[in-house]
Amino acid sequence: MGPEHCNFTSSCNMMKALFFSIFLLFTAILFGQAPVYNNHAIIVTDLNDDRREDTIFLNSSLDDQSSFNKITVSLAGYQRKTFFAKSAWAVVDSGFLATNKNSIKTTKLFLLKEKKRSVILLFGVLDEGGRDEFSIITIGDNNVQMIFDDGNTIDVEIPITLGDINNDGKIDFVFGQYGEVYEQVDSLNAEIGTYHPYFVYTLDKECRLNKALMKKYNEDHYVFAGFDYSDKIRVLYPRNGGKPKIVK
Repeated sequence: MGPEHCNFTSSCNMMKALFFSIFLLFTAILFGQAPVYNNHAIIVTDLNDDRREDTIFLNSSLDDQSSFNKITVSLAGYQRKTFFAKSAWAVVDSGFLATNKNSIKTTKLFLLKEKKRSVILLFGVLDEGGRDEFSIITIGDNNVQMIFDDGNTIDVEIPITLGDINNDGKIDFVFGQYGEVYEQVDSLNAEIGTYHPYFVYTLDKECRLNKALMKKYNEDHYVFAGFDYSDKIRVLYPRNGGKPKIVK
């Protein structure tokens, strides 16, 4: 066979494969094997400081109308990225919104916009067992990346702040976890409980634990006795909200 015949055969095979893929997709949808995503919200804003409107699409295949499990970030003139939740994303914690200013008027996600970059926080559902999922998407250099998506090994139970906390030009994310109080000290108007430090992650092309900044943040706002939760370290918590301290 000549080259022309080979090209024609290759094109035919590609077309057959394409039609077969479309057939499988429609068959899967028809018989309930593939989820159908409905529109949950559309957010239009400039995400990369180029004076052009970008778009965030939130979609859901869930029965729960308050949650969604698919997000697409489309940068005008650049790329379009889609990410799926392991379980679901819900509304932003009200406590976080009370102390952090959202760049857009929504409770479905939190957006921090800075010069030529943005960060999106997606909050999973928080229950007695922790938060099932928490995700971080960064937009920088006209590139969209999900740099954090966890709920198993790292439990983001109490988001604290998002921003450049040490003025080094990098965005930091601070969060805490719930501990346990097991002793009352009425004479000191305080309680004794577990050691559960704040965690500080610096967000760049990846999400990394910043141990030096974590140590300083805990020294300033809590106490520092290591990088891990411990029920062996006794921490005194004043009931008036004063600074905790380690006790024997």
